[in-house]
Amino acid sequence: HFHSRPAREAGKRYGERLRRARKAQKRTLADLELSSRIHRQTLARLERGDPTVSIGVLLTVLESLGELADVELLVGNPETIRPRVADDAQPLERDF
Repeated sequence: HFHSRPAREAGKRYGERLRRARKAQKRTLADLELSSRIHRQTLARLERGDPTVSIGVLLTVLESLGELADVELLVGNPETIRPRVADDAQPLERDF
C-alpha cells in the first residue's frame, strides 16, 4: 500500500460523508447502483474509504448524489460552486 496514513484517514472520512449523503436521500446502495451504474460492491468500497477506487467512480457517484459541487470546490469551477456565504455579504476590504 502506497497511501499515507493521512490520505487513508481522509478517504475514510470522505467515504463516511458519501454514506451520510446517500442515507440523507433515503437511498440504498442498490438505488445508487441503478442511478450511477456502479456495482454496489464498488460503492461499498468507496464508502469505506478504499483508496483504490478510481476518481472516475467517485465523480460518477458524486454526480448521482447531486454532490458534484464538492469536487468543483477543489478544481475551482466558479460556475457550479454553491455559494458558501450569504448573498448580501459585504466583500472584505483589502489594504494592499
